[in-house]
Amino acid sequence: MDRVMDSVKNINHTLAFRIINIIVACFMIIGGVCTIITGGFPQFIRGIYCIVFGVIVFVFEFRLPSIITQYASFLFSFIGRGIFYVFIGCIILNYMPLAIASGVIVAVFGVAYVILQFTNIEPPSNMKRQGFDDSLAGEGVSGGRAAQWASANEQSSFGSPGNYGQSAADAGYSANVNQNSASVV
Repeated sequence: MDRVMDSVKNINHTLAFRIINIIVACFMIIGGVCTIITGGFPQFIRGIYCIVFGVIVFVFEFRLPSIITQYASFLFSFIGRGIFYVFIGCIILNYMPLAIASGVIVAVFGVAYVILQFTNIEPPSNMKRQGFDDSLAGEGVSGGRAAQWASANEQSSFGSPGNYGQSAADAGYSANVNQNSASVV
């Protein structure tokens, strides 16, 4: 039993998460194809979206294209990726057994990622802010407006990065309350 626990502790988490994400991407693509096969224009559009999202998740495991990372930054956290997987898993669900299996698998991994957000497990390298910043560094973009604001305010005159400035009371702000106002009739 100790041998099993030692082998679990020594697993490369980045590799395990990459394999899981590749499996989820494959099930997204399979679910998208199943959604297209069910027929009808709305199912065709849903299927195309699922296939495109599956390809994006697959590509993210090998390369982080800056054009996509700039607009899909929610994929760089457990909770963002988890909610995305649950959403896509629910879209994939339809009457075909393979689509039901694909949707359930994608949604279950999504719930697992949401749970992982609240644990001490470190996210893989392609899901960290550093990976996001590195993917955008080559394009002359420093992470979009939010990342630019965060980096500009890290060394601001407010003091330490955890100090967000003066409170309203410290700044001398007080509400203008008229002491002589009439009482409510």
